[in-house]
Amino acid sequence: MARARKLAADSERENVASEVRELVGRSGLSKQDFAERIGTSRSRLSTYISGKVVPSATLMVRMRRVALNEEELRAG
Repeated sequence: MARARKLAADSERENVASEVRELVGRSGLSKQDFAERIGTSRSRLSTYISGKVVPSATLMVRMRRVALNEEELRAG
């Protein structure tokens, strides 16, 4: 049971990290600029990208908003 929970948690952590990587990519911003726009440091963003740290729900909302805003700006 404990092993199944750990596997599920690891999978969820990777899913979040994958979404963070996707959002940074979709934004078209450098990691430094993306980090600044969401109010964190590049090194902290790197921990989210690697999955070492899971960002808060509030920060995920902010990341999604920044990526969407940047996509809309590029689309004109």
